Amino acid sequence: MQCRKEEVGGKLYLAYQYSYGVIRRQNPRERAERRKVTSEAKRKINALNRRFELMKLVSVNFTPGRDLFVELGWDHEPDEKEDAQALKSFHRRMRRAFQKAGREYKYILVTETHKRDGSDTRLHHHVIMTGLTGRDLALVAEAWSYGSVDVRSLRELTDNFEDTCKYLLKEKKPKNKRAYSTSSNLKRPPEPLKRRVAESADLMVPPGVKLVNRDRRDTDCGRYQILVGKIIDQKAFDCYWDKAQHDRRRVMEQEHWAKYARQKKRGAGRPYLARNGV
Repeated sequence: MQCRKEEVGGKLYLAYQYSYGVIRRQNPRERAERRKVTSEAKRKINALNRRFELMKLVSVNFTPGRDLFVELGWDHEPDEKEDAQALKSFHRRMRRAFQKAGREYKYILVTETHKRDGSDTRLHHHVIMTGLTGRDLALVAEAWSYGSVDVRSLRELTDNFEDTCKYLLKEKKPKNKRAYSTSSNLKRPPEPLKRRVAESADLMVPPGVKLVNRDRRDTDCGRYQILVGKIIDQKAFDCYWDKAQHDRRRVMEQEHWAKYARQKKRGAGRPYLARNGV
């Protein structure tokens, strides 16, 4: 069997599919090769997920040309406590200004500690945030009185903000530090769609999706595919997604009743069946 996982975030479409488990009558060499292919697939998927999680959040919550890419600098090198208090004050002032304008303030913030050209300080912040047309620079400069402010329009130079997310995640953080922080009111992408498919099943580009990148490996013992796409026809894709969810629910129901039949055949009592929802 193969494991298939599909995810959507705004216009971003991601799909992974890889072989798992062993096949009967495989010899030890074939089983080792199959495990090797499965492990390689999982390593690649895990490496991509960090960037894709941020790409999905940006795609779902922000719009190029309307929202902002902001850099906040310091005029001296602050300690951790001073920086935390400054950010708290900045977000409080921004929320207050947005409330007066009848808008909702949302942000994704990345803190970096590398030395920048033309600056004597290392600590600075990048913020993707909602914009207030015509007042953005003055509003941000008023809320951040601790150093330099650079306000630009958010752009989507590559599909699904991949270039922006690569830039934001370029600095490796310590294990106890998060790569980025967000406001609590961000919309979250829908739950991934997970299914088991036949060993021979191929991963196809869904209707309404433009292929951006595909990575795959096929051997006699195992295979994997990783697909990245951009939704260009929302109506066609929604029809595909709704059908895929319906098919998944139908399969889960069949598995549910098959489990019930197996347990009943083995003589399981009613308390056991009730605990397991059957």
